[in-house]
Amino acid sequence: MLIAEDLLLLAVDDESGKTSNVDNLNARLAGALLADLAAANRILTQGGPEAGATKEERKAAAEAKILITNPDPTGNAALDAALEAAKGEERRAHKVVERIAENAEDNLLAGLVERGILEKEETKLFRMLPQTRWPAADSSHEDTLRANLKKVLVEGAEPDERTATLISLLHGSGLVGNVVGKEDRKAAEERAEEIAGSEWGAASVAAQVAIAASVAAVAAVGAVAAALIIAAAKENEESAETAEATSQA
Repeated sequence: MLIAEDLLLLAVDDESGKTSNVDNLNARLAGALLADLAAANRILTQGGPEAGATKEERKAAAEAKILITNPDPTGNAALDAALEAAKGEERRAHKVVERIAENAEDNLLAGLVERGILEKEETKLFRMLPQTRWPAADSSHEDTLRANLKKVLVEGAEPDERTATLISLLHGSGLVGNVVGKEDRKAAEERAEEIAGSEWGAASVAAQVAIAASVAAVAAVGAVAAALIIAAAKENEESAETAEATSQA
């Protein structure tokens, strides 16, 4: 299983088959795929945070460069698509994440369905609007995953590098609350922040770069959306003024 697949499973509600309300999930998943590529020895990062880095230093990692060290396919369709996207000329991490994000969720969902972990259900809302759900087909892996995460986040167990990477990504995506109950949420968030800035979280520098890059990509998307909304509002206002002037004439 990829770290990105685990992140996606935790973002999908098993009963409704819908993803949680995560701000630009594709960018978050793209960051996770970047961490997976590093774990598969396909990329290296140039200029990333060290253990104990501050929040500001971790955010600055979005400007780190992504270097392809092995262009060979991994055999995983979603990961290979991410590797191809990472080969563009612009190597800054947040730009690489933006490219990977274009198809990240679709590619990962397809892989999980193919392996029988999720099901794909296509329906029509009010018999008109197409709607796709992704309910769980086999929850055994996710059940084990949640149990292991709770041991670290709630019971204080020490994480291995992979678990620390996933927790750092969950923390950066605001998904820690999906893993624990309400009564443990505050403590789990604090524990996740501790791990994200510790030697565990920085054990994979690429993971920290991935998190920073995905956050930067989300911010960029938000800025574009805000600009479009402002432009549309201004256009509507100008149209209204023109219409009013015409009626008065």
